Amino acid sequence: MGRRSSNTQMFALRRPPPERIELAGADYQLVRVFKHDFMAATCLYELVDWASAEVGRSAVPRVVVKFARRQPFCGFPLAWAGQVLRRNEQRIYGALRGVRGVPRWLGCVGESGYAVEYIECRPLDNAPPPPPGFFDELRKLFDAIHACGVVYVDSNKRSNILVGDDGRPYLVDYQISIRPREGLPWPLRAIVQAAVNYMAAKDIYHLYKHKRKLCPDALTDEEERLSHPRGWLHMLHRGLATRYRTVRRWFLRRQLRKGALVSPTEAIEDHHQPEKESWRAEGGRRG
Repeated sequence: MGRRSSNTQMFALRRPPPERIELAGADYQLVRVFKHDFMAATCLYELVDWASAEVGRSAVPRVVVKFARRQPFCGFPLAWAGQVLRRNEQRIYGALRGVRGVPRWLGCVGESGYAVEYIECRPLDNAPPPPPGFFDELRKLFDAIHACGVVYVDSNKRSNILVGDDGRPYLVDYQISIRPREGLPWPLRAIVQAAVNYMAAKDIYHLYKHKRKLCPDALTDEEERLSHPRGWLHMLHRGLATRYRTVRRWFLRRQLRKGALVSPTEAIEDHHQPEKESWRAEGGRRG
């Protein structure tokens, strides 16, 4: 019996990302892939000839390029989804331009990719714990983002929160972040604003939940209160999300055991990915 073909449909890209890209007139070489999941592949690129006078002093030495999904899934085209997500992230980065802790938007790449500046850092989910005062600065960053009319939404993932080499917090991955459009009619405006307020509160809840788990001795009484879930809507969301993750991980482990789940970028993925390890751990063969 022949070997079962790889199921690349579970990944955003059918093949590895391009070895080279051009950005703002400069050439960049692929270094590694940080993360490759269903919706996107996030990669590190480095300037090919940073010392060249032709490149110019304004060129950024390293950039992070995110390629949104292009290939279909089970016959259904999804390239449109990748383009929608890129437009949303471009809009969010534009609204947050100048906010300290938000990487600079550097431009679009190809049909559904985009580049931002690379920050020397490590993800919050990668030991050791962050330095003292980190979560206080992270709260200031969330407050600044909310003041721009943006809710981050994805703060439950520690991998999206970066600890810079300077000890400061940085936030990346704004593909599901929300900034309501102005001029919405009533009552839609009131409904949207209520949803935004709820999600902004969840941004803060996840912040202090992380602090409670990583730096419990530094948690104040008020932060302790904010770090625990409250309300039926939160419990409903948690219940549904837990069931979804359980089914998803079961499916991925099953595919991995069959040898039908191999990432097209496996050879250049050398980054800490706790979510992927959660289903690889019992899957046997690495995917």
